[in-house]
Amino acid sequence: MDKVMLLVMVLAVTAVSVIGQAEASQRPHIVLIVADDLGYNDVSFHGSNQIPTPNIDRLAYTGVLLNNYYVSPICTPTRSALMTGRHPIHTGMQTGVIFGDQPYGLPLTEKLLPQYLNPLGYRSHMVGKWHLGMFAKEYTPLYRGFESHFGYYQGCEDYYDHSYEANPSQWGLDFWRDTTVMRNYTGHYSTTLFTNEAVSIIGAHDASEPLFLYLPYQAVHSGNADSPTPLEAPQSYIDRFPHIQNKQRRVYAGMVSALDDGVGAVYAALKKKNMSDNTIIVFTTDNGGPANGFDYNAANNFPLRGLKATLWEGGVRGVGFLHSPLLKKQGYVAEQMLHVCDWLPTLYEAAGGEPSVLKNLDGVSAWKTLSTDGAPVRSEILHNIDPINRFAGIRVGEFKLVTGNIGNGHNGWYPQWRLDGDEWRLHVDRFRSNDATVSAAASASSSSSSSHSSSPSHPPPPPSPLPLRSDRHHQQLQQEHHRRLSLEEALRGSLSASHLKETTYRAKDGAILMGMKNSDSMESSSYLKEMSYHGISSTDATKNSESTSSRLFAGSGPVRVDCGRKPANASTNCRPEKAPCLFHIPSDPCEYNNIAAGNADIVAALFRRLTEYMYTMVPPGNKPCDDRGNPKYHNNTWVPWVTL
Repeated sequence: MDKVMLLVMVLAVTAVSVIGQAEASQRPHIVLIVADDLGYNDVSFHGSNQIPTPNIDRLAYTGVLLNNYYVSPICTPTRSALMTGRHPIHTGMQTGVIFGDQPYGLPLTEKLLPQYLNPLGYRSHMVGKWHLGMFAKEYTPLYRGFESHFGYYQGCEDYYDHSYEANPSQWGLDFWRDTTVMRNYTGHYSTTLFTNEAVSIIGAHDASEPLFLYLPYQAVHSGNADSPTPLEAPQSYIDRFPHIQNKQRRVYAGMVSALDDGVGAVYAALKKKNMSDNTIIVFTTDNGGPANGFDYNAANNFPLRGLKATLWEGGVRGVGFLHSPLLKKQGYVAEQMLHVCDWLPTLYEAAGGEPSVLKNLDGVSAWKTLSTDGAPVRSEILHNIDPINRFAGIRVGEFKLVTGNIGNGHNGWYPQWRLDGDEWRLHVDRFRSNDATVSAAASASSSSSSSHSSSPSHPPPPPSPLPLRSDRHHQQLQQEHHRRLSLEEALRGSLSASHLKETTYRAKDGAILMGMKNSDSMESSSYLKEMSYHGISSTDATKNSESTSSRLFAGSGPVRVDCGRKPANASTNCRPEKAPCLFHIPSDPCEYNNIAAGNADIVAALFRRLTEYMYTMVPPGNKPCDDRGNPKYHNNTWVPWVTL
C-alpha cells in the first residue's frame, strides 16, 4: 500500500510539473522597451519632419498606437510606476529623481514586475538604466527579480566611457554586468552595447520558456553636464541628417536613429528565433523631451506645451505603442486613457496571470481593452502631487487641472532647432525672458529652414551660460525635505482665500467628478454631460475632437496633434502658481485656453479630487546626500556603500 501511495504521489507531482511546463511554454514573451527623454515630436509616427524612425513606426503602425497615454514628468517616478503598478505618491517616489549619493530607493516592500512574472515561469533579464536606487545592493536589479543585468544604476552617464558625474567632486564609472563592475567597454557606444546584449539574450533563450526582457535604453538622455559633448552619437548616424543644420539637433537626431535601429534589431532577433508571433512588445518614453537646451538636450515636444520635469502635456504625454500578433485588433490608434502604472497589471493579465490577485495597485489592466479596442478602463489620471515643490495636476474625463509652479519657469511652446545658432536664439531660457523676441526668432528659423539656407544672415551672439541640469536642481530641492510643509498647505498654496470662496463646491446632490473611482464611467455621469464652457458642452466637444475615438490607420500616416489657432493671450491666461488652471484637453491639447474662470464648479471638483489623493499619499522618500557614496572612496566607481 505504501508503495502504491508513493507511486500515486510521484505521478501527481509529475503531472503538475508537466502541466506547469506546458502552461509556461504557452505564455507570451514580453519585451518592454523604454526610451529615455524621447520627445513627443521626435518620432515620425507623430509627424516629425526631421527624424525618420522607420523601425519604431512599423511596430506602432501594425500594433496599437497610444494617443491618450501618460507618464510621470521625470525619470525615477515613471520607472517606479512601471515596475510596481503603483503611483509614485504611494511609494514615496513623487519628488524628483535619485541623485548620485542619495541613500534611498524604491522601497524594498514593493513587489516589482519580474517578481510577479517569475512565478508564472518567466526568465527575467534587464539591459540598460536602473535609476531606482543603488546605495545598498538589495535595491539593485538582481535583488529585485531579474536574473541578469547589463547596464548602469544612475540617471545618466557618458555614452562612451560610461562614467557618471553627480557634481564636480563626484565622478566615477557606473557600468555593470550583474554585480560586477565592467571596465572593458570604454569607447563602445551604449545604445549599440545594449542592443547587442538584448539580441544575445534573445538568441540564447530557450523559447519553450517565456522571456521577460526589460530594455530601458540610455538613449536619448544627455550625457554628463560638464562634458564638452553632452549629446553623443556615432558619426555614421550623425551623417544621416545633413538637412539639419543645427549641430546639437543633428547629433540628437543621430541618437534617435541609433535607438530606432536598436528597436529594429531586437525585433529582427525575435523573428530569427521564431519568437515574434508569441511576443508582446511595449514601447514607452519615461517622460517628455528636455527641449531646446533644457538638461543640455535638443529634444522636441512641439506643438505640445512644456517639457520634461513639468506637468504640461509636453512633460507627461507619453510616446508609446503596444505591438503583438496576439492582439485581436491591430493597426489602430487607441484613444482610451492609459497611465504608465497600468502596464504591470496589463502585462500580468496578458501573461496568463489572474488580475484579481494583484493587491494595492493603482494601475488597471488594459489588456482586453487594447486587444479589442474596447471600453476604457480608466477615466482619470493623477499627474502628480509634489509636496516639496508645491505643485499638482490631475486629469478627470476631458478636463485637466494644474496648480502650483508646475513648469518651474518652462511654460512655453518650444519649436525644434533647425539652423546654426538656434541653440542660442531658441534656447529654453530665452523663452522665459523675452517671449516676443523668441517667437519672432522661431518664425524666422522655421521659414529659413524650409529653403535650407546655409547659415543665418548674421552670426549669432555667444550663447548664454547653460542652466544647471534638472536632476541637480532636483537634488537641491530634495535636500529641503526636512522643512516640508503640511500636505494640505502644500497643495493649496496657490489658492487664495478669495479664490477658494469663488470656487465653492457646487453639484447636483453632491454627485460630481471627485466622487468617482477609476472604474466608473465619467461619460455616464449626468453631471459631466451637463458641464459646459464657453457655450460648448462636454459631449459636443468630444464629438468634434479628433482625439476621442479609435481610428484605423488605413494608410493615413502619422498621428499629429492639431492645436488650432494660438490665441494672443496663450502665454498669460494661466498662472497656476497664482490660481489653478483648467484645460479641456480633447479640444485644446496644446493648453492654449485656460477655462477656469467660467467653470468654477469643475475647478472645485477636480481640486477636491486632488485633495482626496493627497490624503492617501506617503511622504517623499528623498534623503540628503551621503558623501560616503562618493566614488573617490571606491576606486572611482559608483558602488553600493551601505550594508543593510
